Amino acid sequence: MSKLEITDLVKRYGGGKNLLRQELPMVHAVRGVSLDVKPGEILGIVGESGCGKSTLAKMLVGLESPTEGRILMDGVELSAPRKKINLKKLSQQVQYIFQDPNSSLNPRKTIREILSAPLKYLRGMDNTEREQRLKELMEKVNLRSEFLDRYPHEFSGGQAQRIGVARALAAEPDLLILDEPVSALDVSVQAQVLNLLKALRQEFSLTYLFISHDLGVVRNFCDRVAVMYFGRIVERGTADDIFRRPRHPYTQRLLDSVPGAAFERLPPESDAVILPDPYHPPKGCSFAPRCPFAQARCEEESPELTEMNPGHDAACYYPLDDDHRRD
Repeated sequence: MSKLEITDLVKRYGGGKNLLRQELPMVHAVRGVSLDVKPGEILGIVGESGCGKSTLAKMLVGLESPTEGRILMDGVELSAPRKKINLKKLSQQVQYIFQDPNSSLNPRKTIREILSAPLKYLRGMDNTEREQRLKELMEKVNLRSEFLDRYPHEFSGGQAQRIGVARALAAEPDLLILDEPVSALDVSVQAQVLNLLKALRQEFSLTYLFISHDLGVVRNFCDRVAVMYFGRIVERGTADDIFRRPRHPYTQRLLDSVPGAAFERLPPESDAVILPDPYHPPKGCSFAPRCPFAQARCEEESPELTEMNPGHDAACYYPLDDDHRRD
């Protein structure tokens, strides 16, 4: 099993000057994220749409290059320029499971061709070895081997996502990046896929980075949770601490928004709430305009992650106390 370390990771899009020497706008997508993913654990990343979750995931698998910062896998640099990274080795260590199972599979290729590619190019298997491994992979994801000669459009969403899992397993990775892997599926199918992922984690000693906006799934599936807001980690800790004793007001706001919650801990937000501008990030706390506890310091200085309890950090000058915690 491998350990993933992320230090001060930054991703900006745009910037520079055009032919007329005019400054071009720059989008700040990820702003100084530091995380570690321990071997064998499931780390959940949660936050609103646009907070940088998927951008972070794409940098970890080489689909995007970081503007600044470092990504280390067992001490090996993964954030260097692409020409300096062994992309084949990276693909053997880290695999990505996409949100939409159907769009992530080539509609012109059979499942046999899709699953054979990583076996051939990443694992170097010959025809006989590949045929045996294909049957094993289909069995691991609870699909019949005769499905190998079908095309992606012939499968339901749940079956297509199982094929996506099988394709990721074909590379024999240590770390799987799961980007909203069940959000496009029916609730009953979600449970089946999540149970499958848990079983595979145990069998193959896998580590998961699980990105989701479904807090109920995250609470039951993940060991630790990191909360993102406007490109930064604002709170991180065990799943139990995050959901039972949140310290950052934004985390509590997320919990209050869960449908069916018995009651809200924070007053409702105004319809005129001010969202941060990704082109011009505030110098203070990005959540300050939405925070009922913000004071002058929050507008001027950006808080760093600070330990609130053992293993539980929050980036907040005025964290929530017991009166605001969820029962």
